[in-house]
Amino acid sequence: MKFWPVIFLLTGCSLFMSGPDQPRTAKNSRYIIDYKHSDWFEKNDDKSDYVFENKKDARIFLSNSFCDEFQEQSLDKLAKKIFKNIQNFKMTGSQFITFKGREAFKSEGYGQVDGVNVNLILMNTRRDNCYFDFLSITPSKAVTESKSFDDFLNSVEFK
Repeated sequence: MKFWPVIFLLTGCSLFMSGPDQPRTAKNSRYIIDYKHSDWFEKNDDKSDYVFENKKDARIFLSNSFCDEFQEQSLDKLAKKIFKNIQNFKMTGSQFITFKGREAFKSEGYGQVDGVNVNLILMNTRRDNCYFDFLSITPSKAVTESKSFDDFLNSVEFK
């Protein structure tokens, strides 16, 4: 089962960007993700900085960044904006945490996208005047593995 419509709805690009003056990405200039695990492969996608898909169960990890944007609103409010397009969305947990020495907000929940039940984990943060969001999208029938998402987050390297 492919979830590319899910990616379009959930990426920061689809929610925040509009017009020719799109925010500048931090990919390669301010951060990289080198996530190499045997069950995962990187996909090229114009809507997100990084997209990784699990070969076995179609889980997706993705990351977006926006420099000189989204500095005014709190991280929890930005997370709510990302989830607002999810049908029947229910938040199951959220908390402010520290990620790589910076304040971050991690939230989890579930809902439906195009009739598909999905579990979601979002972690967003700011660094050097850039906003970053990292998202896990898991079909409800697949096993939710927060350890894999933690491994993905651990592979993030800020420059």
